[in-house]
Amino acid sequence: MKRFKKILVPVNFSDDSPNRLKYAASLAEETQSELVVLHVTQKEKARSFSNCLALMEGWPMLNNHTAIPVDRLVHEKALDLYRFIERVIRNPGRLKIRRKVALGHEQEKILRVAREEDIDLVVLGFLNKSFFFNLMTRAKFLKTISRLSCPVLLRPALDNGSSSVRM
Repeated sequence: MKRFKKILVPVNFSDDSPNRLKYAASLAEETQSELVVLHVTQKEKARSFSNCLALMEGWPMLNNHTAIPVDRLVHEKALDLYRFIERVIRNPGRLKIRRKVALGHEQEKILRVAREEDIDLVVLGFLNKSFFFNLMTRAKFLKTISRLSCPVLLRPALDNGSSSVRM
């Protein structure tokens, strides 16, 4: 069996992300691999975050030109990722973990990081969603994993309802 040197696990802070991260961390520890934890966010979320903050504070709604700066958004997401890993993995110091935050579309960033980092395994997870959601995401998911040059491990959700794929 091929020894994994780098394992990529994308997380989005959803309900299944801790399960996926724990599993990838245990694999990384078992195989003495480097764990690359990726969180992808979009620039549009910067605008919606600033508008949400303005609404909560009673300020006028902000236009698109006064949105939160991208570097600040990336910095905040990097801190969120650091805290998430610290909360989910009991002793993260025992693993070699690299955290990455990227802006853009999740599928494209997963493909890019897997290629640039020479990833040996990608750990994705299943979400329990409706049948309609499953149909909508299946084609996009299959297109993404077919473009990966490394194996993909699909970690099921903790409960066994109807499932769909989550990156």
